[in-house]
Amino acid sequence: MNYLTWGANINGGYLRSKIPQETSNDVPYNIELAQLADNLGMEGILYPIRYVGRIGGSNNTDGQFDPLTLISAMATHTSRIHFLAAILPAFIHPVTLAKAGATIDHISNGRFHINLVSGWFKSEQEAFGIDWIKHQERYRRSDEFLQVVKGLWTEDNFSFDGKFYKIQDASLHPKPLQKPYPAVYQGGNSTSSQQVAAKYADVYFMNGAPIEELKPQIDAVTKLAAEKNRTLSFAVAAYVIARETEEEALTEYEEILKHADEASIAQFQKSKETQGMWKNAKTISDFVANNEGFRTGLIGSYEQVTEKILELESIGVSKILLALRYPIKELPLFFEHVVPKTVSFTFNTNETL
Repeated sequence: MNYLTWGANINGGYLRSKIPQETSNDVPYNIELAQLADNLGMEGILYPIRYVGRIGGSNNTDGQFDPLTLISAMATHTSRIHFLAAILPAFIHPVTLAKAGATIDHISNGRFHINLVSGWFKSEQEAFGIDWIKHQERYRRSDEFLQVVKGLWTEDNFSFDGKFYKIQDASLHPKPLQKPYPAVYQGGNSTSSQQVAAKYADVYFMNGAPIEELKPQIDAVTKLAAEKNRTLSFAVAAYVIARETEEEALTEYEEILKHADEASIAQFQKSKETQGMWKNAKTISDFVANNEGFRTGLIGSYEQVTEKILELESIGVSKILLALRYPIKELPLFFEHVVPKTVSFTFNTNETL
């Protein structure tokens, strides 16, 4: 098992709760977090993409840093950890991403990756004058987007004639350092997302969910990829409350729910337009943590969390995206008390994902 964590480029933390949590998103804090993760041997940091709003329960107005720009800075303060930039095709042309991504791959010495998210936040796009298209069309655009990016990263005199993008005999240099190209993570739990991932992704990212929901997704994407002679890795989001005792962890969990920011949750539920992600989310708990993180079940004593991680590994999950209330404090404890017992963990030595 390998571990990633969230970057802090969006203000407000990762809980839709009024309970105290880390909400810093300035550059010095991001450097501190990236260096800590680097020293712990974590595999990567994912920087989400938002143009309006926040994820957690904070009311501050510090806004959001662009992940691509921030990653280029974080790369100069670290040596091993990989950086994942969440990409919304509606906001960036694939040629621009291909050029910027190749540049960041050189700046980071081959540690750049993308996490393609096709989009669920209708009002965000409309606020900036971007037409909102239907779910199937969003994934058709993502399909074309990845074809163009990969083509420009791997070929010269590349041409493409699609509905959303048209490229004529184009070449970009330099190419990325990573060969054949920086790894592509794909998010989303719908059938459309699975089909695009099977064709183009290297890692399929799943929202938090129990074993009985994750395994069918893994089986479905594995089958679709096999039909195209491809294989993928699988990652899942999880909000972690790992403590000395189960009682301590559950008490904190209940306290978080007690202070759930119901207004923020209601606003989120109203704003999202999805077909796969959050389709099984029913309770307040399912929405308090970002990306349904509580549903993965990494809440309990260190031993219980370790057992759950081993269960996830047994069904084919090889990466967990960790969200924590106080990452700077909790990540070292997680790596001290939990990671050594997940015997397959390998210290990141800056090998490609």
